[in-house]
Amino acid sequence: MSLPIYSSELMQSWDKFTIKNEPITSIDLMERAATNATSHIISSIDFEETSIFCGPGNNGGDGLVIARQLHLSSKKVTLYLLDFGNQTTDFKANLKRLPNTIKIVHLTDLKHSLNVETDLIIDCIFGSGLNKPVTGWIGNVINQINAIDAHKLAIDIPSGLFSDQNPVSLEGSSIFEAEITISFMAPKMSFLMSEYADFVGKFIIVDIGLSEKFNDTPIANYLTHSDIELKSKNIHDYKLNNGCILIIGGLENMSGAAVLSSQAAMRSGAGYVFSACSEFGKNALLASMPEIIWQSPHELTLNSKVNTIAIGPGLGKSELAINLLKNSLSYRLPMVLDADAIRILSDRSEFLDQLHPNCILTPHVGELKSLIGDFDNAELALKAQQEFSINHKVFIIQKGAYSKLSTPTGEIFVNSTGNPGMATAGMGDVLTGIIGSLLAQGYPSFEAAKIGMYMHGYAGDKVARENGQIGLTASDIIKALPSSFKDFSKS
Repeated sequence: MSLPIYSSELMQSWDKFTIKNEPITSIDLMERAATNATSHIISSIDFEETSIFCGPGNNGGDGLVIARQLHLSSKKVTLYLLDFGNQTTDFKANLKRLPNTIKIVHLTDLKHSLNVETDLIIDCIFGSGLNKPVTGWIGNVINQINAIDAHKLAIDIPSGLFSDQNPVSLEGSSIFEAEITISFMAPKMSFLMSEYADFVGKFIIVDIGLSEKFNDTPIANYLTHSDIELKSKNIHDYKLNNGCILIIGGLENMSGAAVLSSQAAMRSGAGYVFSACSEFGKNALLASMPEIIWQSPHELTLNSKVNTIAIGPGLGKSELAINLLKNSLSYRLPMVLDADAIRILSDRSEFLDQLHPNCILTPHVGELKSLIGDFDNAELALKAQQEFSINHKVFIIQKGAYSKLSTPTGEIFVNSTGNPGMATAGMGDVLTGIIGSLLAQGYPSFEAAKIGMYMHGYAGDKVARENGQIGLTASDIIKALPSSFKDFSKS
């Protein structure tokens, strides 16, 4: 089941709900959270000495518990307490529980110069409730910490970063630069935005046992393995049961894009794949996979078997391309639009009115900008994408690390699969083929988009585990698709 990504306010509500309904005291919940975090710290990082920086709130209270537990695990611990604001009740209680053998250094606005030599720095200054940029002497402390040569780990969220709704400009704000961030229950929305990656590093999700009965509307949903449900195969299935897709693209010098999409559609289970690409690409297409049926884009007629269209990979923006898109929209079939098909939509507003409900659009960030306009930060971009999906009743997958699917009802689903090795040519073409194949097999648009997005990254991760990320190609993903789908098959 997907993990709900809540706002900072709702995360606090989830804590309070758990405390009331488990029931459990707030200090015992803090102990449980910090204990689970400590286990991950010990298991994932090689260190003997650590410096933990704590603010006076409950994030600092987590840090105090971690300090005590690491000390009991024979690690050398130095605590740096930033004296600002009022200490919370649980912070005060855990301060009293500290062994007197732990060294404590107080940092204030008058005395905060650092001379730290350590293996590991743990940031517990601010938690996810931060609502204004960090400047002044506290910002100076964070800047000094960032300059120290040591492993750096943040608890809950890197101090200075908001969990959601970050300011348009972070200039002048100090933010802790973590190598690893331990997040409780689910990632924060900001962890999934490329512009904050240098602050978050690698994030680890730690379950701290918050109540499963809490149910409020999340900002987004983080997809997991259990979200993927495939149809069972029937012994009496035949080709038309598995659907028939027409893929249109690969005009001019971009025939390879159509070849990749067509191969991916076939390897994802489509019964028939028709591919309308240039004459130049015909031989390459049929040599690579003779099961695919080639059609001339210049004399294209819709075969009666076709129940799904995917258009855009290598399509170009010629008059032929424009007419192919116009005709494709008129058929009112389940449809995936990618690449140049999206750019033509952006250039010709009359085509937007022809988009029928539940079409799936798969733009990368540049194509998304052409569709919805420029944006000041990643969060505003996602908001504009969400509004476009609602207004036009379409599904949009914003491709990239943690691809983001927006639905006609305004929900956001964030993909958890994929890796940097997939940042190579042709990956989007493969995704188009996978999603189109699932549509052809009768999956509803939401399921086709969600499963296609997840399986695309899953296959990439599978290849990377076996061969590494360097040199990973779109063709490698295609080869891995059958075994990847097998991992989720019921039969």
